[in-house]
Amino acid sequence: MFHRGDDAVTEEHSLDESLLVEPESRRRPWREFLVSTPGRLSVLGIALVTAALVTGAITSAAIGARQQRIETLRTHTEPLTYAAERLYSSLSIADAAAATSFISGGVEPIAVRNRYNQAIGDASNALVTASNGVASTDAAALALLSEVSRNLADYTSLIATARANNRSGNPVGVAYLSDASAMMQDTILPAAESLYSEQSRSVADTQVLTGRLPRAAFAVAVALLVALVVAQVYLARKSKRRVNPGLVLASLLAATLLIWLAAATLVSTAATDRARTEGAQPLGTITQARILAQQARADETLALLQRGSDEQSEVDYTRRSAELADILGGLQDGDHGPATTPPIDAAVTALADWRRAHTMLQEKLDVGDYPGAKAIAIGPADSASPATFAALDESLQDGIDRFRSEELDGMADAYRSLSLLAVGSMVIGVLCGFAVGGGIWPRLNEYH
Repeated sequence: MFHRGDDAVTEEHSLDESLLVEPESRRRPWREFLVSTPGRLSVLGIALVTAALVTGAITSAAIGARQQRIETLRTHTEPLTYAAERLYSSLSIADAAAATSFISGGVEPIAVRNRYNQAIGDASNALVTASNGVASTDAAALALLSEVSRNLADYTSLIATARANNRSGNPVGVAYLSDASAMMQDTILPAAESLYSEQSRSVADTQVLTGRLPRAAFAVAVALLVALVVAQVYLARKSKRRVNPGLVLASLLAATLLIWLAAATLVSTAATDRARTEGAQPLGTITQARILAQQARADETLALLQRGSDEQSEVDYTRRSAELADILGGLQDGDHGPATTPPIDAAVTALADWRRAHTMLQEKLDVGDYPGAKAIAIGPADSASPATFAALDESLQDGIDRFRSEELDGMADAYRSLSLLAVGSMVIGVLCGFAVGGGIWPRLNEYH
């Protein structure tokens, strides 16, 4: 209090107590909690639970995606490839049958005509199946299918004209047949082959992708197991207890997931590799062998129809039959399952018999014995070309069926080996999270 003239003036002073608090002591409660032992335990528990759930989710997603690729391969890609193979084979069979029908002269044998009609029908069905299976965005495949469809109509028209002239005894029928065969060999079959090769590559690429190990799933599973072990060591030092039952259970669950993941993916990868090496790859090879056989048969028939005047047909037959022998020899020396060995051995034997028949046929043509050559080309004898070629074609078709069966069995095994893992990994992740909570919560209660 002080005086100003006659008035007394009083000033009151208040104390700001916040100034008495040291700056470093003004900590927020959550910071104090985090640096405390209960806070660290809480953070550890939340991190481990999150890691367990993330591990389960990532593993489930990886396995689910792998199964989806296998299922797409089984139900879409492989059937589309098979349709392309049937288209390719049926076109070759039709061309060979069309040429054979001209040898007898006049009206062709019913069996040969039926074989041609069946082959054209099979090719048309395969064309429809392939067209329905190709994606609308696959412009290259659609263009190939369009080319085959358009030219196949022209081919059948030429064959019909050739057959009509042949029945009438007009020599021009052979010229129409030659034009039709040239269209098949130079235009239609190359387009069908390109389509088949493209679809085969798609199968091979998918199989390689499916055969890869899910690295992300393995990485998170291993990281979770290591984190759980480290957490147990940390808690043992903090709580002076050697064993935490909850974390031990969580570790066992994580180890179970890792072992299950490793076993299932290794079995799946092995099955996928088997489907590729013992199924898809030799299937493509033996399919090519059957195409070569059909083309060589057409060359043999055209050479006979032209009575040796055109040496190109004989040159083509020699080249294709030699290439066919090399392919079958490679398949015979390959490491395949016991189920696929018999048809390959039978095909090698049948090819040798057919080549001997062709040699006799050519010898007859060289001396001008056309009736004798014709008897070998269409005769009923077991050593004649029809019987030996039929044995070769049946063996090759049997091999195709068996190799495809090996491929489908391998893909089915690859899919089955992953059964329940997608769901099981998610369940294990959740159980692991509960186990972590059960291990951390009692330790937290000790500080309350």
